[in-house]
Amino acid sequence: MRKRGSRITHQAKAPPGLIAQNLTTEYETRLRMAVEAFRGGWAQSAHFNDLADTLDLLQLGIALFPVQKADPSAAAAADIALVAMQNIRARYEQRAKFGASGEELKALELLADTSLDYWNRRSGALFAEAFRQLKCIRVAQKKEAA
Repeated sequence: MRKRGSRITHQAKAPPGLIAQNLTTEYETRLRMAVEAFRGGWAQSAHFNDLADTLDLLQLGIALFPVQKADPSAAAAADIALVAMQNIRARYEQRAKFGASGEELKALELLADTSLDYWNRRSGALFAEAFRQLKCIRVAQKKEAA
């Protein structure tokens, strides 16, 4: 017997986060490589920028969707990573070389794991919106710096 309801013809605007992360693994690869660069002592500014973008994306994702079920572990991990990133940047300004202590490396690993887990549990549309806003923020920062 044929179903009587009308057919759904619309498609989802974005795939779920878990599927989107598995379709393009570039995000995870760059994130893991940045953490390994700090662990190995050969980190460049691009690695620091990747981690800073990850931290900012996580903070934007938490702030963009306040009606979601509270995720205090992601917020706590973002706060810990923020302190570590500030310490790394201050050390870079003093010595002109990137480096991280053992505790800062643990914070960077926590940031990577938490960020990947957070975005796997959220919608792809939320990630796309956070990424769009991050790009706007970065453009505004470049204009201020110039």
